[in-house]
Amino acid sequence: MSEASRQEPHGAPAVRRRTTDTPLALPSAGRAFAALSSLVRLRCPNCRRGAVLKGWYRVHDRCSSCHLRYERSDENYFAGAVFVHFMLSGFSFAASLLLFLMLSWPTVPWTALTIGTPLAMLFFAVAFFPISKVVWLTADVMLRPVTSEELE
Repeated sequence: MSEASRQEPHGAPAVRRRTTDTPLALPSAGRAFAALSSLVRLRCPNCRRGAVLKGWYRVHDRCSSCHLRYERSDENYFAGAVFVHFMLSGFSFAASLLLFLMLSWPTVPWTALTIGTPLAMLFFAVAFFPISKVVWLTADVMLRPVTSEELE
């Protein structure tokens, strides 16, 4: 029986509370630094031990150490990672393009730039795809602390 069709005893439909409906909490500097260290190592933002990624593009279902379910709400949980992905890859591309232009000015190799720009955009898009999911998960755990219910 699906979650939506299940009924409470008094006739009202059962509403499953999403784990991301927990109250927001402003992280302390220590907690933010710890989250950043786990992000750099691509580890679980809760326990900082289990790997988040399996392979290059896939995310584990749960942490192997603390059993945190990485997809904290519904099947669209990582939709926010798309925004993070665009920001990371776009900013990195723009910064590298600006650096290239500054270093090669005034004799900019425009032909090489015309060929290299799409290749650089493709490189940054592929390179930051898995990292964006870990960034999204880490930011979510930092702002919405993990509850004991999520570790079951």
